[in-house]
Amino acid sequence: MNTASAESEPAGRAEGADVQARARAVALVAEAIGEVIGFWNFKPSMGRVWAVLYLSADPLDAEQIEARSGLSAGMISTTLNELLQWGVIRREPAPGERRRIFVAETDIWMLIGRVFRERELRMVGRTIEQLQAALDILDHEGKGADPRAMHQSRFLHTRVSRILELARVGHRLIDRFSRTGSANLRPLRDVLAAARSATG
Repeated sequence: MNTASAESEPAGRAEGADVQARARAVALVAEAIGEVIGFWNFKPSMGRVWAVLYLSADPLDAEQIEARSGLSAGMISTTLNELLQWGVIRREPAPGERRRIFVAETDIWMLIGRVFRERELRMVGRTIEQLQAALDILDHEGKGADPRAMHQSRFLHTRVSRILELARVGHRLIDRFSRTGSANLRPLRDVLAAARSATG
C-alpha cells in the first residue's frame, strides 16, 4: 500500500468529520433561529435561511442554501424574496455568472429595530387611531339627556382615555427602543399606577 495514500486516508476522514460537524452545528442554529422567528409570527423558513447565510463565510446561491437548510427549492425561492423585502439579506454581484448569490445582513440590532418599527410600531399606531376615533364618537354622540346614559358615557370615556394614554406611552417606548436599543419604563409604570389608583 502506498505510504502517502495511507497517511492521507486518516486526514481525509478527519476533514470529512469536521465538515459533517460544522454542517450539524449550522443545522442546529438554523432550526433554533427558525423557532424564534416563528414565535415572532414570521415564517420559520425565514429564520432558517437567514441563519444559514449569516453562518456562511462566503455568499451562497439558492442550491447551496437548499442543501444547508433542508428546505425545498420552492420554499427557498419564496423565502429569499421575503427576506430581500425585509432588507435582512442582500444580493451580491457575481461577475461572469448567471446565478444569484446572497449574503445576510450582520447588524442584528438593526434587524430587530426594523421589525419593531415596521410591525409593532405600526400596530400600536393603528390602535391609537382606533382609540381616538372611539373617543371622538363619545365626545360628539355619547351625550344623552338621561343621567344614567351620561354617567355610562363618562365612565366609558374615562376608561378609553386611559387605554389611549397607555398606548401612546407604549408607542413612544417602542419607537425609542427601535432606534436606540434602550427604553425607560418609568412612564409606563406611572400610567399603570395612575390607572390602578383611579379605579381603586
